[in-house]
Amino acid sequence: LVSGPSGAGKEHAARVFHAAREKLAGKPRPFVALNCATIPAGLAERILFGARRGAYSGAVEDARGLVQAADGGTLFLDEVGDLDAAVQTKLLRVLETREVLPVGAVQPVRVDFTLCAATLKDLRAEVLAGRFREDLYFRISRPEFRLPALAERPEEIPWLVERALAGI
Repeated sequence: LVSGPSGAGKEHAARVFHAAREKLAGKPRPFVALNCATIPAGLAERILFGARRGAYSGAVEDARGLVQAADGGTLFLDEVGDLDAAVQTKLLRVLETREVLPVGAVQPVRVDFTLCAATLKDLRAEVLAGRFREDLYFRISRPEFRLPALAERPEEIPWLVERALAGI
């Protein structure tokens, strides 16, 4: 779990973590990112877990979810604190069983992925307020890494500028 303010580089930290794991594996692995704050209401389950053909009107073919797309690699959930409570429950089940049940399916699908989550919210406070599942918090928050705002890390600015210019 990477926490910190907007613009601190939480997704970059997740990509560095993923790259290190990829290097250890010696082969490319998928990195799948999702900003949970941007998911339209009611679609999070389908986006994350997939759906079988006919599961709902308009589902004309099977659709893999992002959990399946991340199989073998890393699933990065940005703003994980914005996930709906029902989806939090299902995500916890996936993390515990290493199986995902697409919407409308009767057989779960085995998955093997690393979850990296990020938030600008204080998830402990969200747990105390009843807006985030305590068991999911403890599942995803070990280890927890707080990334300070870039304003608190001015020594990194030349390196960031160099990286940005190299990408041009």
